[in-house]
Amino acid sequence: MSLLQRARTSGILGVGSAVAVSSVAGYLLLAVVGRTLTTSEFALFMSFWGLLFGLASSMSMVEQEAARQSAGGEKDHSAPILRVALAAGAIATTVAALTLLPAISTRLYGHAESGMGVLVVIATLGFAAQFMVRGLLIGSDDIRGYAGLVIAEPMSRLVLLAVVWLTVGVTLGSAAAAVAVGAFAWVGWMRPARRLLRRSQVRAGFGIRSWLDPLRRAGSLMLGAALTAALITGYTTMVTAFSGGTPGAAGGAVFAALTVSRLPLLFVAPLQALAVPTILRWQQDGSNTVKDAHRLLVLAATGTLIIGLVGGVVAWFIGPWAVQIALGEKYVVSPATIAVLVFSACFLGLLQLASAALIAFGSYRWMAIVWATATGTTALWLLLNPFGIVQSTVVGALVGPLVGVCVALVVLWRMVGRHVSSVAHHA
Repeated sequence: MSLLQRARTSGILGVGSAVAVSSVAGYLLLAVVGRTLTTSEFALFMSFWGLLFGLASSMSMVEQEAARQSAGGEKDHSAPILRVALAAGAIATTVAALTLLPAISTRLYGHAESGMGVLVVIATLGFAAQFMVRGLLIGSDDIRGYAGLVIAEPMSRLVLLAVVWLTVGVTLGSAAAAVAVGAFAWVGWMRPARRLLRRSQVRAGFGIRSWLDPLRRAGSLMLGAALTAALITGYTTMVTAFSGGTPGAAGGAVFAALTVSRLPLLFVAPLQALAVPTILRWQQDGSNTVKDAHRLLVLAATGTLIIGLVGGVVAWFIGPWAVQIALGEKYVVSPATIAVLVFSACFLGLLQLASAALIAFGSYRWMAIVWATATGTTALWLLLNPFGIVQSTVVGALVGPLVGVCVALVVLWRMVGRHVSSVAHHA
């Protein structure tokens, strides 16, 4: 193995390990909060959690853009990353500020005077800077610094939560404050970030026109990310916003089940990262036929259906117990609830992989349409269904991904045929 290959392997292992530790820390925090708060308070906390991390996910493109500019150095003449980050932060913060309106605050946080909306606004600004710093670190090949920041973010929340627990006690507000603090973990990496930022920036004017390109770029990239985040990290917020009244104890229980049921999605992230280069190599292989491409799509859909059914059956028997082990005995859910949520999580994973396939084929427009269809279907269901919070949440978690997968498979069925035929023609 060459030194370059060793370096790449070491980098993948380092980042992968950091993401794994970060994920475990995040679920540990939810377990602590879930056991400390009442079920009704936990429902409101998950609404706050979904909104904050949904907005954060919508700004994840800042990290990718920062990595690209940091790797390109002074040769990169696109809009400076600092402006892109500020533009993304401005857009996301404007959305966050809307939750300060009394009517919205009452629905999302329980009452009009809630300070949780202020925490969302402050943390959103922190996340804009945090993604920029992470991108600068990874783009400059500072794997250790990047991994350290990825781990420091959730660990800072856990440390503060422990301090709060030992002093004033964990409440809905103090738990939300502990979560918001993690958005500023980047402060510890300020010195290397400033050095990298100076190296990657291009001098430009300060007029209105100089901000138009960063705003356009941030807005277009955030749209697709926001649609994705609405169904994954922000789904609890969607339920709270579109369902009538506050979630209550029943909402807290079903949100706990939703949190546990989506643990398998952690395994989809690395597959999604590998999907794009794998599909590109497969596409460039002139020996593949249209029939091979269609067979792979059928296998993917069939495999997901089988995995979802098996997972649903297993969840039927051990799911309610797993929720109580993870978050506490007060979270009582039916076997059917957790079974359907696990089944829907499998199709949400397939939707993520299908999205990666569309990106591999360069079809960003269709990728956005697929997620818009899935998110729109879910929102429509949550607005119009006549059921209670549990049935509304469970069915909504299923219908959106199912519709999105159907649209994605139809698009890919036609798209792979054209691409494979084109490659075979030029071979």
